[in-house]
Amino acid sequence: MVDCLQWRPGFPGSADSCCRSLTLYWLAGCACASRLQSAAEAWAESCRDYATQLGVDFHLCRVAPQSSSEAAARDARYQAFTQLMQPGDAVLMAHHANDQAETLLYRLIRGAGVAGLSAMPAERSLGQGRLVRPFLSLTRNDLESWARQRELHWIEDPSNNAQHYARNFLRHQIMPSITQRWPKAVSRLVETAGYMTEARELLQVLAEQDAAVCLEMPEVLQVPALLSLSEARQNNLLRYWLHYHHQQVLGAESLRQLRYQFLQGQGNPERLLQLQADLQLRTYRKRLFLWRPSVIPKTLAPEALALAPGTHITLAGGVLRVEGSDIADHCSLQLKYRQGGERFRPAGRGVSVTLSQIFQEVGVPPWLRESWPLLCDNEGILIVPGICVAQRWVGKSNLSCLWQPFGLSGEPFFC
Repeated sequence: MVDCLQWRPGFPGSADSCCRSLTLYWLAGCACASRLQSAAEAWAESCRDYATQLGVDFHLCRVAPQSSSEAAARDARYQAFTQLMQPGDAVLMAHHANDQAETLLYRLIRGAGVAGLSAMPAERSLGQGRLVRPFLSLTRNDLESWARQRELHWIEDPSNNAQHYARNFLRHQIMPSITQRWPKAVSRLVETAGYMTEARELLQVLAEQDAAVCLEMPEVLQVPALLSLSEARQNNLLRYWLHYHHQQVLGAESLRQLRYQFLQGQGNPERLLQLQADLQLRTYRKRLFLWRPSVIPKTLAPEALALAPGTHITLAGGVLRVEGSDIADHCSLQLKYRQGGERFRPAGRGVSVTLSQIFQEVGVPPWLRESWPLLCDNEGILIVPGICVAQRWVGKSNLSCLWQPFGLSGEPFFC
């Protein structure tokens, strides 16, 4: 069960003022019960009673985690908060310095880079609002002492003592030994997380600067520009680029393999790496592409088109944009996909060529060719949108078409 707290401008920062504000301004507006604890219903009623005492609104939101794990319950709660947040709202979380120290140590043991070792951010976006952790500089003892002095009562989650959870094992078995030997260990670990946060911000600034040079478009990196950077900056940019497109950050070994397979050797041969079920990393002509395949039908509706200037036709793989004047009444066009072996005579060329040759000449990546729409009549291809028109189309109409395949964002790219 997680409490949603109201954030007020100028929220004070000391232990005393933070907790006083917590008591006064608690909305109890989004108690999200995952019902993984037998006492969950009683906890919800306790929150309801306390909200009534304070005279604030109370809302109980039930969520359905995908499993009984702590991570699944946490994800379900955050998803609920994300959906409930309105512009200007904030959720205040009660994570404190000991939680931050445990997070850093846990991630260090599991293996993490600078981003992971920055641990929990003090503030970040959440849906349309913000998630804020005002207690990260205060220890658990600080908060408990303050609460006892004011004779406050709270509910202890029994799962906090379940040491089969890795975090609880660290809390009960490892951290006491560390703090007994080094009493200031918690504050030092929190300081280290702060240094890692600064380092992460600097690495992002550097990645943004390198991206401005290496990105041809959001989904495409130019390999020669990437190879002009040091190996460390290449790795930093690749992590930034993949994370920007919602791909899980790759570890050192995965990055080494990626660089070996995709960035080494002469000619940058065509390669494919399946990053996720619906996400591929591909190479073509010294470029790295992130690509999300679409399900492309083998045929299109056979009816004739009535294309007018300004028409936008959305297909499975992208958007067809029409420019020019109306087609003459006697022109009957159909949209088709490549079947293989098509030939036509492009305007300005004295001989016919294959469609495959045209795609190669203009550099259309192979995985985009099957979904590239063609405007045809009964004799064959008249327009290859965005590339060329057939000689026999010249003089019939000034209609032209632009094909823009969908990128990862759902917006057209490869204009």
